[in-house]
Amino acid sequence: MSKQLMIYDNIQPLSDKHLNWSINVENFEYVSHLNSVPILATEISFAAAEFPVIFSPTNVEGEYIPLAVMGLKEGQNLLLNEKNMLTTRYVPAFIRRYPFVLGGAQGAEVMAVCIDEGSKSVIQDGSKGQRLFKEDGTNSDYLNEVIEFQKDYQSRTEMTRTFCKKLHELGLLEPMAANISIKAKEEIKLNLGGFFVVKRENLKAISDADALDLFKKDGLELIYSHMNSLANFNRLIDAMTAQLAKE
Repeated sequence: MSKQLMIYDNIQPLSDKHLNWSINVENFEYVSHLNSVPILATEISFAAAEFPVIFSPTNVEGEYIPLAVMGLKEGQNLLLNEKNMLTTRYVPAFIRRYPFVLGGAQGAEVMAVCIDEGSKSVIQDGSKGQRLFKEDGTNSDYLNEVIEFQKDYQSRTEMTRTFCKKLHELGLLEPMAANISIKAKEEIKLNLGGFFVVKRENLKAISDADALDLFKKDGLELIYSHMNSLANFNRLIDAMTAQLAKE
């Protein structure tokens, strides 16, 4: 079965069916096949301290999403340890919101809280973890926190879309490719491409008015965090080198 939204197997809206279910997330195995995850604009400064942050084009012309990079090739996550826990201090919200997600048409006034029924974190007999509902059928405190988190995530997604649209309109994003050589038992060469970054030269070329607007909306902080984060590719290279040395 193919994954939905990168990590979900069987998304279903919460209902009476889930009255006795609980959630017990023990590790992050569910992102072990991902070399990057989407992040929100408000996360860029936090993620940039440990991940390379890049921008990826969507299927919509002029639309991009920020990504926190975790691997150097398809299906590789270099930031999980042997217990499938992230080695970073910061955990992106995309990972933290699992196994829940809001479902419904984009822009809809009402969206349903959904759960991945195929997740290993789902305990159908409620024997361990956080219960979704109380004995009387009302939401547990845990579920109420989940709902607020999902609503906040959704609103910040719209803010992220607006921020990335601004980067595009100002002509700040340019495609970037990187050729990486890793020395192991045999030299391995990797070609990275298909992503976009903010070029310093383009940033210097915008008008004073646009620069002030970015500054007042905290956009400049996010842009500089993104640019500085690209040095974290070295962390991934080191991690891959260490991994290959063990093979």
